[in-house]
Amino acid sequence: MSKTILSSIRDFCFATALAVCLFASPGYSAQFGFAVITDPHIDGTASHQDKLQTAVNWIIANKNTDHIELVFVLGDIAWGGTNMATAKGILDQLNTAGVPYVPLIGDNERNVDAEFNTTFSPQYTYISDFSGVTNWSKASIPVDGKYLQNFSFDYKGVHFVCPDFNPRTAGKEYAELHDFTGGSWPWFTNDITNCAKPKYENIIMMTHIPIYRTGFAAADRYLITAADMDKVRKFTRSYKDHIAGNYSGHIHCNFSQAVGETASWFSPAIYMGYTTDETWDRQISAESSEKGCTVRWVSVNNDPNRPTYTEHVVDVD
Repeated sequence: MSKTILSSIRDFCFATALAVCLFASPGYSAQFGFAVITDPHIDGTASHQDKLQTAVNWIIANKNTDHIELVFVLGDIAWGGTNMATAKGILDQLNTAGVPYVPLIGDNERNVDAEFNTTFSPQYTYISDFSGVTNWSKASIPVDGKYLQNFSFDYKGVHFVCPDFNPRTAGKEYAELHDFTGGSWPWFTNDITNCAKPKYENIIMMTHIPIYRTGFAAADRYLITAADMDKVRKFTRSYKDHIAGNYSGHIHCNFSQAVGETASWFSPAIYMGYTTDETWDRQISAESSEKGCTVRWVSVNNDPNRPTYTEHVVDVD
């Protein structure tokens, strides 16, 4: 997402953000954790590289104490050319440290999605072979000329599904479901329908653009259309016992939002949406407390019947 359109989003997020919901189960110790970083925007700007390196360093330093075993990088990783290789070089340090990263494509990479695929295909192979990862599945590409990055896998009882709902249309900043044969929406619905569901809330959805609406036009214009959100609700509410949450980036703030069975604020929740701030920027507008580099890490307490997830949002510099 371009910096020029962020001010109103930031004002909205920090004026209306809900407190991060903490789901903790004191009866079970954490089985593992995963980290989320997003929107590094490696574009040749040295400070952006430094911030991503700071986030990587923090994860490596804390991986043992916080039981971090996977890192999800939720899109807008790098622009084309040498920037993509630079980003990969920084992120590959996570592999070396034994805490592999899972790269998702973002909307700002729509014009270089073939290059993204070439750059990060070896990482997808690395993840698919990583100890503890099972049931790896990745959609065939290209389809309709698009390198849609749709994939999923299981890790220690949790099913991570990563659909590519990023727009490929110039000028769009909001989600596209790509509802056509071979596209993201049919792949996503098939994956959720057929994945193993041995316990409650064992499914986590990872996307670049959040799969929720806020009810505020200034924010919703960068998220998902009302019609597509209704389609998501209609499908996911059949699986509300199993879908725990959606983790995302894109709008450059820390925010949480319950997604209900209907658009009403009082509707029973299907899942929680958690958006994480970018790694690279310092405070502007209402972000008086931001230190400039955000990492979210999530503790997973693997109850035999229902995993629980404890959220931690950390400013690391």
